[in-house]
Amino acid sequence: MRPYSGFLQRTIPFFLLIFIIQSACKKEGKNPNYPSGSNEYINDWVMDSMKVYYYWNSILPSNPNLNQQPLQFFSSIKHSGDRFSRLTNPAIRESYYPSLVRNFGFDLAVFRESSGVVKTFVVLVVPGTKAQAIGLQRGDVLKTINETSPSGNNIEGLIESAIAQRSISLDVENKGNITLGAELISENSVYLHKTFDSNAKKVAYLFYNSFEGRSKYDLQEAFADFKSKNATELIIDVRYNPGGDIGVCAALSAAIANVNPSDVFVEYRGNANAGIHRETFGKTISLISPGYSLTFDELSAMRLQLNRVFILTGPHTGSAAEFLIKGLRPWISVIQIGGTTLGKDMASFTIKDNNPEKYNNWSIEPMIFKLYNSRGEGDYNLGLAPDIATDEFSETIVPFGRSDDPLIKSALARINGSSNSDDMATKPAVRRLLYNSRQSIDKNSADVRIDKAVLRNIN
Repeated sequence: MRPYSGFLQRTIPFFLLIFIIQSACKKEGKNPNYPSGSNEYINDWVMDSMKVYYYWNSILPSNPNLNQQPLQFFSSIKHSGDRFSRLTNPAIRESYYPSLVRNFGFDLAVFRESSGVVKTFVVLVVPGTKAQAIGLQRGDVLKTINETSPSGNNIEGLIESAIAQRSISLDVENKGNITLGAELISENSVYLHKTFDSNAKKVAYLFYNSFEGRSKYDLQEAFADFKSKNATELIIDVRYNPGGDIGVCAALSAAIANVNPSDVFVEYRGNANAGIHRETFGKTISLISPGYSLTFDELSAMRLQLNRVFILTGPHTGSAAEFLIKGLRPWISVIQIGGTTLGKDMASFTIKDNNPEKYNNWSIEPMIFKLYNSRGEGDYNLGLAPDIATDEFSETIVPFGRSDDPLIKSALARINGSSNSDDMATKPAVRRLLYNSRQSIDKNSADVRIDKAVLRNIN
């Protein structure tokens, strides 16, 4: 995002497109008569910041009650449709969302089966983690967590307790007891790539779970493998992808569609202070972290001979993963399969102060830009609805990349020109979702640092 030339000098590693300002947004010379660190002092700073940057700054209350706890105050001034702006403090648990996958390397979901029985399934295991090394895999049934049978009512408490004690004990059906200690999870964005032989067609499949600059070489390896096998169809699985670097999103788009560096990739629309700004593929890609950027020659070398691309989605597909669909549509036919996406159609930055003690270490992440493609298409805050609605949990839950996975099966059926009996419109639900631990990833976001002098021009 760049509200003027040179707006963003560094990469954007996690798309809500978050930027950090290391100074308060107070105008110079304004010194409210509130004690440093008090609710009034913090909330007044929050209000001044929101007036400058917030997408909905025109609806902020003129005389808000500053004598509230900061979280309560922030909630009271936000736009009613704003799901993603946050006020966070590392010392206040209620302001952030600890996640199972970031601590133990796996995610789970609790379902009520059509029989009425409640079951808990592993739905994702991060490659290279202890969880994978001990044999945990997608589709495993968890009978107990820390010696307690999980349910829709107690699962959040069980996860919070496990994270707090940095250990989780699982009784896994047909595998016995497994204990995992918390670890620093380093995720490789490319979980899996393979090629299906489907009715004499070569179909490339890529499970891609975050838009990270460091995935450059894995993406190049995957596409080189696809080309060597003469793949003419491509399935990209982003059903759990929460987003990432917008530059990597542009690069992957340019590896799929026949675009030029001068073609417009994204348009940012902010409030009256921020304005409207359009950015080309070339510019956006150039903002990837040094050492990980891709030239257009490299991207051209990755391209397959495609007329269309299939993208698998679900309710945890967010931000850059959603914009991959929206950004590609002006340039190539996109068939979206699965569930409606999360609806993160906005960008944010993080506001901090040079002297955080004055504000008790609070930071603000306000939504500042709406995202649109080169045709000016956007406004998908309710999510992107699939072209082919398919429930990934409509059958036995299997590891990613298998042809009997319902989403992949739907894509292969479309590629082969056959009907898909697993379509959500024709197949009754076999289980009802009660809880998915991936929800915490939907709410969390990471930060990117930019030059504060650049953002000062928005004032």
